[in-house]
Amino acid sequence: MPISKKQLQRLIRLVSQLKENRYPNCSTFALAMRKADLDENLNVSCTPKTIFRDIQTLKNDFNAPIKFDKVRNGYYLAHHGWNFSCPQIYDDSEMLAAVIGARIAEHIFPDPMQSQIRNAVDSLLTHNNPDFLDKTQIDSLVIIPSNRTKIDADIFMGMFYAWQNHKVCHVEYTDSKGNITERDFEPHALVFFDGVWYSKGYCRIRNEMRTLVLPRIQHIEVTPEEFAPDPAIIKTANEEGIFDPEMVEDVVVQCDHYLANIIQTRPLHPEQEVTPNIPGCEIRVKRMSKYRLITWIMHQCGRAMIVTPDDCRKQIASFGEKIIQKHT
Repeated sequence: MPISKKQLQRLIRLVSQLKENRYPNCSTFALAMRKADLDENLNVSCTPKTIFRDIQTLKNDFNAPIKFDKVRNGYYLAHHGWNFSCPQIYDDSEMLAAVIGARIAEHIFPDPMQSQIRNAVDSLLTHNNPDFLDKTQIDSLVIIPSNRTKIDADIFMGMFYAWQNHKVCHVEYTDSKGNITERDFEPHALVFFDGVWYSKGYCRIRNEMRTLVLPRIQHIEVTPEEFAPDPAIIKTANEEGIFDPEMVEDVVVQCDHYLANIIQTRPLHPEQEVTPNIPGCEIRVKRMSKYRLITWIMHQCGRAMIVTPDDCRKQIASFGEKIIQKHT
């Protein structure tokens, strides 16, 4: 049955008295709890009936060999070889974080990792009874992820194990052109980005840093060989550096009035500087990924225009001409 923090505090003190052969009974222990309330401000005061239920909990849920001595008018342990396997109790904020994490994990990780995380949280809830579950419909916490690329569970778990244990893995990989290669790969980082799992690491065939798209891995074999995680590679495993992109500097983008109102919730870049003007606003970014810049501009459907750099303007214009040709 679920155990609250308040009950756990009582159980720990009750077991202590039993271990010390103090022969507590329901009335004397209830008095001790009221005294603890006054002296220690523990909020564990309760009735003798509650103490009786606590004793039944120890006997039924924790197999405590508790007996009652009529002469001494109290409970005792039939043998002292029994130990109280005290469950770990979390406060509501910790439990809420665990439950929310599990909900998000359901939409990010494939099975069996998804089920392992869910089962771990279910186990925590078995031994905890957080107050927020009484007033919150956890099913109404809705996570809507971006389009997720399906991934083979064996491929993911193999890469996850290799990353977790710093193991070199041998993979069969299909690149963006359809070419199949075999390579020994060190997975220094795992990245979930825009609905897809990637691994940023070191390719021993190419002798350079590479990013593998996990759904393109056809086969994976984890080898016994270990590698030392490289902080320099791990540092690049972010939105800007995951694909080793071409970078552009001194970016200036002009936005219309509509986009100026939502630019903070749909930013071009985390370090953007926004200046309001008559058409809408002007965005300046010192340095960013060229790929990120162009895809963001295309996503705005004409509400944003690149002022600089000029080669990005020309590339957007070229894309626009192709779109017009195909849709005319």
